[in-house]
Amino acid sequence: MNLLVVGKPGSGKTSWCREYIDWLGRHGFSVGGILSPEILKHGRRAGFSAIDLLTGEETSFARLSRHRSFKGGERVGDYTISRDGILFACSAIEIAVDNKCDLVVIDEVGILELRGKGLMPAVELALASAVNVLLVVRSSLKEALQRRFPKCEFTVIADLTQFPPSVSQRANWKNHEWLSITRPQNVDSPKNQIVEQYI
Repeated sequence: MNLLVVGKPGSGKTSWCREYIDWLGRHGFSVGGILSPEILKHGRRAGFSAIDLLTGEETSFARLSRHRSFKGGERVGDYTISRDGILFACSAIEIAVDNKCDLVVIDEVGILELRGKGLMPAVELALASAVNVLLVVRSSLKEALQRRFPKCEFTVIADLTQFPPSVSQRANWKNHEWLSITRPQNVDSPKNQIVEQYI
């Protein structure tokens, strides 16, 4: 199954994913791919890192161009994306797919990917595979993502567009929903061998 976490910039998409990944780990599921937490400088966002969810290894991924630029990096809006960061993230995603993790997380699919660059080769590989994939995407890019992959069926498991931005506020939700996945019986099982169970 292809899962989506959507929301505006700064709405807490990565924090939500981190909580979900921790929950899955406590229940014995293997999770690979990348998470891209923000980097703060003097309390303000200065960029993003990429964390390999299988190894815990972390590298620089994007920086506000006024803070730092990467040699040969891709410029997207106010940010410069590291070429080495892209290679690191793509490799982490590909290894997670090869290892047939129960869930492969890609945080996030942005404008660069929708132009066919950045992480798109790894995104295409993951979506064409038999693994369950969770994509993080801005609300404004959700329809563009669906147009890019018209044959893929996406299920939104978290829409943070209307939700409180802070983790502490979200911790007070009375109806907090998590999606529980079950492993396919064999590696050739289709992605729809997944159980949606809210607890």
